[in-house]
Amino acid sequence: MPGQKSNIEWRKAGFEMFAIVFAVLLALWLEGWREDIELQHRAGEHLERIRAEIIQNSSGLDEAISEHESYIEGLDAALDANDVSIVAVADFLQIEGSAIGDAAWQSAQMSQSISQMPLEVIGELASIYDTQAYYTDYLNFFFQGYIDLVSDIQAVEQNRVAVQKFRHHLSITNSLAEQLQRRYRRFLAGRSDASEAEDAPAS
Repeated sequence: MPGQKSNIEWRKAGFEMFAIVFAVLLALWLEGWREDIELQHRAGEHLERIRAEIIQNSSGLDEAISEHESYIEGLDAALDANDVSIVAVADFLQIEGSAIGDAAWQSAQMSQSISQMPLEVIGELASIYDTQAYYTDYLNFFFQGYIDLVSDIQAVEQNRVAVQKFRHHLSITNSLAEQLQRRYRRFLAGRSDASEAEDAPAS
């Protein structure tokens, strides 16, 4: 009958329309899922690069802290002996500017993959690199005043004050470096714990 045939055709058309819509939605979902998986993979790669960068930064910072401590001890000895001539303190008038980079962090920030990192990790990394920037800014400030400080030490009438200033800058530099080092180590310890948890077999 014409009425039954019309109903069958409408049902067929409706089913075909549903199938088309379903196929489009499924394709969009699969594409979004694939992009999320790819972003998660990239986020993992960026985190590994950041971890390697922090390990390298931490190693260089350890060396700088150790060297600065020896310079501070030398300047303290000269001040205690009241011998602050340029000859007596020359070996301790040095600044260790270890190579501290942030390329991996900058790269992660420019990538959409950072959206796949846990918020607490992003916050911790932002804090680390803010502290690092403050440290490097102070180190640059110290470098810029280096020639003037050494010139003042060579001027006999004010060399003791200049030596004290130099020692003060070294002390502040080391204090900032130690604060940064603590942040580095806390992050690395957390990443190590996270990696062990991921690798542990399910019970």
